[in-house]
Amino acid sequence: MNRFVKSISARLSLRTPQRESLEILAETLEVLKIEKHSVESLKCELEKVQSLYTSVTDFEREFPSLCFALATGVGKTRLMGAFITYLFLEVR
Repeated sequence: MNRFVKSISARLSLRTPQRESLEILAETLEVLKIEKHSVESLKCELEKVQSLYTSVTDFEREFPSLCFALATGVGKTRLMGAFITYLFLEVR
């Protein structure tokens, strides 16, 4: 597990679905290039994500876009805080 994921999960007391979503974000960002994308490079980035998660069919945008389906009341606001913290720490 990524050191930031472990730290953030502990600090925010993330529930299992939240922690798993943060792990998915971390795994995805390990293979994606965070930069401005051309149509061809976007297809390449989509293939990378599909190699990890076969259920991903399209970004539906002109940039890598991810959606997490979580039940009502699981703590999506806290999860977004965790995502922002992760991005701040990891993508500098």
